[in-house]
Amino acid sequence: MTRRPTRSPIVLAAALLTLLPASLQAVQEEPEVRVIVDNPRPAADDVVRLTFSFTGPGVGGSLHAPASLPLKNLVVVGGPNTSTQISFYNGQLSRQASLTYFLQPSGPGPAEIGETTFKVGDKDVKAGAYLLEVGTARRPPGAGPGNAPASEDPFGRTAPRPGPRRAGAERDFPAEDPILVFVATPSKEASFVGEEVTILYELVTQAEVQGIEYVEAPQFPGLWAEDLERSERPQGRRDTLDGRPVARFTLLKKAVSGLTPGSVTIPPAKIRIGVRAAMDPFGDPFAMLRPRVLERETKALTLKILPIPGRPDFKGPVGQFGVTASVDRKSVPAGEAVTLKVRLAGSGNLRTATEAPHLSIPGVKVYPPSSRTLPARGSARGGASAEWDFVVVPSEPGSLVIPPISLEVFDTAEKKLVVKRSAPITLVVETAAPLAVAAGGTAAAAPAQTDTGSEASTTLPGAPPTPTPLPSARELAQRTIAIPLWALLAVPGVLVAAGGAAWAFRRRAHALGPVSALLVAEPGETKERAVARVERAIREHLARRTGASETTPVSALLDELADRGVPPALREELRQLLSQTDFLRFAPQLGDYADEISRLREKARSVLGRVRGAGRA
Repeated sequence: MTRRPTRSPIVLAAALLTLLPASLQAVQEEPEVRVIVDNPRPAADDVVRLTFSFTGPGVGGSLHAPASLPLKNLVVVGGPNTSTQISFYNGQLSRQASLTYFLQPSGPGPAEIGETTFKVGDKDVKAGAYLLEVGTARRPPGAGPGNAPASEDPFGRTAPRPGPRRAGAERDFPAEDPILVFVATPSKEASFVGEEVTILYELVTQAEVQGIEYVEAPQFPGLWAEDLERSERPQGRRDTLDGRPVARFTLLKKAVSGLTPGSVTIPPAKIRIGVRAAMDPFGDPFAMLRPRVLERETKALTLKILPIPGRPDFKGPVGQFGVTASVDRKSVPAGEAVTLKVRLAGSGNLRTATEAPHLSIPGVKVYPPSSRTLPARGSARGGASAEWDFVVVPSEPGSLVIPPISLEVFDTAEKKLVVKRSAPITLVVETAAPLAVAAGGTAAAAPAQTDTGSEASTTLPGAPPTPTPLPSARELAQRTIAIPLWALLAVPGVLVAAGGAAWAFRRRAHALGPVSALLVAEPGETKERAVARVERAIREHLARRTGASETTPVSALLDELADRGVPPALREELRQLLSQTDFLRFAPQLGDYADEISRLREKARSVLGRVRGAGRA
């Protein structure tokens, strides 16, 4: 009897071979880290480049460095700088990330980079320790002022090697240190309260700059400050400093102004710079391969803030400005509104120009102005401007002269307070048309506008259609007309609804009184004029119903309406209505606002119609 060999060892081996790739894959899925030091035996004045290189899955964006490194006889002077590299080789995708630090020895002797734990995703990865031996400094202590320490030399030059040198290697003059400074330059050191001073932060260098970051950002205590220019990638421009060619990089351009008289100190600002050294044929040949990480800071600045001469409490515009005035039309019927635009424009500080110019004309209603300030900032700064829009309503026909508008300005060129005035404006006030005629003209405006739209698509007239002969009276009498029962029953309801709508319309028009004509569109009116007529209707109706003043500012008007018993909900609707008129008045000219103005008129009719009994007791 022949015995067959058992298959159990073969099956077991096959199972082990099947599990082996899975175990290898599990091992390979663990991230790995290597410690790379560019110079394991540095001098005491060298900068050591330390790199932790990570490979494996999950080493991309989920890599987190520890808060500090376990170092002995070493200090961190730069980093960590992070880089990630992805490669695709033989159908396999691999990822590599690295963290780079720059270390400075504390002195000669043994040094150590201890075991460091990094977080890669949810896993802890440990990098082994690394020992270094630090030698003596390359530059002898007490060297002349022309020889800067190696840690501050962006070109990485070393001291001359002792012993004999080959012929032609000696130099009879000391090497100049490269220029690398961070400077802050104010446009002036003394200014008046509110006067703008421009401060320029620049990096001046002869070295190749690889990176810049703020260690201590510029601060401006006791000053108002605003960015004029802040570039993420500043471009260098050629210049000279002490007769030597340099490159200037503008990092920040700031506008500041003093708030109160006195002296203000601007603290130093500090930056960290990465530079690469140029080749020195008589120095260390590997210096250009080791980038230097240096810090530079500006000097503290002191600005003297002077009070405004004769008016220490002056809060108006400071700079050089001019005043102009214009109207939307030079001829107007009596009782109609004219928009007067006053503009203060120039260069300087308008932040404190919050007080509106005064305007009073005998026999003319002048409504409170709406204001806006338009500063122009940035590298292409062209100045600043403030605008006020007055609504002027003349009541009598004839010639009306709007007097010059005056504004007090502190002129920084003349160093004194001056009064800027606009030119007077003459209006022709015509006799007002009767209300019925105005209403008729308004009613005729709709067909005129419709005709304008039809003119856009021209058609040739054709032959008139053949008229259909009308039936005779006998034929009409012989015809039978069937009318549904529901139509007969609906006729009284339709008549009642139509009568109610007509009654409500007449009641609303009667409640609004003469201002109802102001809420009807005029042919060809501008956006500004339409909004001004709505605002005039609001204020005249409130004055007639509640006794409130027509020229009171909005905030004071709402308080006055509260004193006169207008409910809070209605006051809020009036506030929103006036706010919408202010928005539409200053809306950009581009665009069609016909629908918005129509809704504004309808809302004004609805809100004002409910003010009729809310005012007087």
